Amino acid sequence: MNFEENQAMLELVAEYEQLLEQEQEIFLEEKSYFQLIEYFEEEHQFQRALEVVEHALRHYAYTVGFYIKKAELLIEEEQDAQALTVLDAALVFAPADPEIFLLRAEALAHLGLYDDALTLLDRIKHEADQDVLCDVYVCEAAVYELMDEQERAFYALQAALREDPRHQEALERIWLCVEATRRYEESVRLHEEILDIDPYSHLAWYNLGHAHAYLGNYNEAIEAYEFAYLSNEKFEYAYRDCAELCFEIKQYRKALHCYLELLDHTDADSDLHFCIGQCYQQLQAFDEARKHYTLALSLDHCNDEVLFCLGECYAENAEWKQAVRFYKRAIRLEDRREEYYAALGEAYFELGEWEKAETNFKKAIKMAPDQIQYQMQYTGFLIEMDRVEEALQTLQKAEEFALGAELLYCRVACLFALGRRQEAFYWLGEALAEDYNMHQALFELLPSLAYDSDVLALIANHAL
Repeated sequence: MNFEENQAMLELVAEYEQLLEQEQEIFLEEKSYFQLIEYFEEEHQFQRALEVVEHALRHYAYTVGFYIKKAELLIEEEQDAQALTVLDAALVFAPADPEIFLLRAEALAHLGLYDDALTLLDRIKHEADQDVLCDVYVCEAAVYELMDEQERAFYALQAALREDPRHQEALERIWLCVEATRRYEESVRLHEEILDIDPYSHLAWYNLGHAHAYLGNYNEAIEAYEFAYLSNEKFEYAYRDCAELCFEIKQYRKALHCYLELLDHTDADSDLHFCIGQCYQQLQAFDEARKHYTLALSLDHCNDEVLFCLGECYAENAEWKQAVRFYKRAIRLEDRREEYYAALGEAYFELGEWEKAETNFKKAIKMAPDQIQYQMQYTGFLIEMDRVEEALQTLQKAEEFALGAELLYCRVACLFALGRRQEAFYWLGEALAEDYNMHQALFELLPSLAYDSDVLALIANHAL
């Protein structure tokens, strides 16, 4: 609504509330009753909307529109049997109104009377004009969805869109059927046909983007999402899905551009600032990332992920005390995230608080014993603390939960640190054979090996 319409609507609601409060007879124009019903519907106050309908019917008992509204609201409130009774009354005044039959089919389907609903829809399908026929197909799809027959729902919605490529509800609903039936190729073909007719259909571009994304056609998906929000600059879902896909395939600058575009067209929430912060963080722009994480936190004080990411930004700048502060705040909100403890352990290690570092490394491993990266982190810590034998013992325990080249490289580092070179070279050969590309982990665990000519020669041999 524009300002004047909004003001008039609020005045009408205030007038209605005052009449209710004073327990006076409520008599308004038909148009005013419909406006009040719509207002309460939009506010999801369906019982209040039903209350307005009852007042309206007392004065306009022959207005079919109020019966239809009452039936819609009763269906919304899952009072389908009562809705059928209301629709029977409506038929007396409008025996050929297709909207009554569509609502009747919907109520029957909600009551589990699927065959009755489909029979009714099939009967009116043959007499319907194009506009009504599209609505029949959409209603038919809804019945099939309740029957968990998603393929039939997909074809019903496809039929609706073939009749009217601009049918809003069909365009909104069809994606869930595509996802359930995995008919992505058919979805691409259908929406390309729609776009040939209506090239500015933001919903068709959006659905096309989804289909391409699921098929792994990421560039085509991104292009479709972009056309979706260019066709409708207020279409928030298109911005977000485009940005999420770009972020997922590591196109961080493009993801950031989408989020910043969205920021120009919507009221920013905590999630949007968080996503922008993540993009800046991936682009190594930590000050900008911190700025948006702080804005996200101001809008949602209890977001542990934002607090953790703030800690990560401070850690990247080696501001370890600040990092500790934010990691601890994240853990106070969510104490079952192993990566939080691992990061806190690393920060304490950098501050020279060895006992606290070890405590948190162990917590991370205990929570996720199958996640090898935490075992590697702890192994590096123990080597640094000159507790190499202990590191070897923990690796043996770790092999009960996980196997892989990472643990072999950890074993190799420990053996070299203990001076057991012959044994270390044997296991290094095994590790290189299993995963050559991971050999850099060895130098992270024991940097001195980067200058060991024998180690370098063995690595070079495996590269051939």
